[in-house]
Amino acid sequence: MAIRLQGVSKIFMRSGRSRRPLYRELLNIRARLARDGGKHVLRDVNLEVPDGSRVGVIGRNGAGKSTLLRVIAGIYEPSAGAVSVDGRVCCFLEPGAGAAPALPVRDNVFLYAALAGLGYRETLQSLPRILDFCSLSDQEYSWVEHLSFGMQQRLFMSIQLEVMRLKRAEVFLFDEFLMGVDKSFRLRVEDALTHYPSERQIVLHASHDHELMLRTCPNAIFIDDAGVRRFGPTADVLDLYRNG
Repeated sequence: MAIRLQGVSKIFMRSGRSRRPLYRELLNIRARLARDGGKHVLRDVNLEVPDGSRVGVIGRNGAGKSTLLRVIAGIYEPSAGAVSVDGRVCCFLEPGAGAAPALPVRDNVFLYAALAGLGYRETLQSLPRILDFCSLSDQEYSWVEHLSFGMQQRLFMSIQLEVMRLKRAEVFLFDEFLMGVDKSFRLRVEDALTHYPSERQIVLHASHDHELMLRTCPNAIFIDDAGVRRFGPTADVLDLYRNG
């Protein structure tokens, strides 16, 4: 299995002020969790995702979808349990993360591509393809901060898809990655998600766009009340989500 979660829980401590020094807070973090209870965002999650999977992550707001992806990505340490990921992870979980708004589009492509694992020569060769995919070929030297939110989303998603096309990562994690983009670009991304991934690459993405899930993901995970309620065929999972 390329992704395996065993008994994974994630607890966020409840907010509250303390007069104790920070180092004492860190030393007593377990005691605080026991005393205050904290909030279980994930609770005893067991999950196995094999190579080549295309999986949607479904759930209501606050159910734990984004936290699950961040735990798999290694951004969050689990409070309990073990996470195993076989392969390099490339993620698009926060709009604009890693961007430099005060730099031109071209510079942002090189910066973001480097963060995603592409070398300079690869990026130079891929630059025309990336800019063409997001319809920014004529704005290569425009400042990113002058682009609309939707165009910024286009740019950074295009880089991620190029990483996928070049097979430079094995696991791709997306969180509401088509938010703010128009229909024409959505269709281009859907087509890329259908043709780009190899037989070994895994794609997980969280979204409230269930029609997108049905078109691009044979299987889905239903996150409910901090746990995995169902992992199976997308149509069946959506029926449970809507009616259960």
